[in-house]
Amino acid sequence: MMLTPPVIETERLVLRMAEVRDAPEIVRYFTGNRAHLAGSRPRMLPDFFTEDFWRSQAHAALSEFRTDRSLRLFMFEKPAGTRVIGNVNFVQFQRGAAYYCTLGYGIAADREGRGMMREALEAGIRYMFAELNMHRIQANYVPWNRRSGGLLRRLGFVVEGYARDYLYLDGQWQDHVLTSLTNPHWHPED
Repeated sequence: MMLTPPVIETERLVLRMAEVRDAPEIVRYFTGNRAHLAGSRPRMLPDFFTEDFWRSQAHAALSEFRTDRSLRLFMFEKPAGTRVIGNVNFVQFQRGAAYYCTLGYGIAADREGRGMMREALEAGIRYMFAELNMHRIQANYVPWNRRSGGLLRRLGFVVEGYARDYLYLDGQWQDHVLTSLTNPHWHPED
């Protein structure tokens, strides 16, 4: 059965996968937040900031979703639902004996501190647990990002460890705090 990509609505947000027509808006979001997001992402090469790149990424993300490998969502602010203010990515889907994925996220600098990321993550996690039947979501953050660590704690994520030189971000190896959240309502698939 082929899943239909979700459109998840919250009080202030619409979370959905990118469409080809969103490319200019996605480029605007990443260009405007380049410095803000740099420390928590792999180095963004020049192609990353082009509409062609994001049109191709829209197709790739849809393919990954339909083959049960990832769900990459952008956060659009209501009421218009056309301005990208962040992204929520559930990637590296594992099934079989695992049923887990890894969560990554980012929000525009001018939207921090308003509870919008929490709103988006609560809705996204609910979808991942209820609709995609994930048992566990892993989320890791760099120790200096206390805001991210606090958000994950408030969402119920539990610290499981500390990984030295875990990811190569913005040109240097970064340590990470490892956390996870498990689904109390998980069930074996038939």
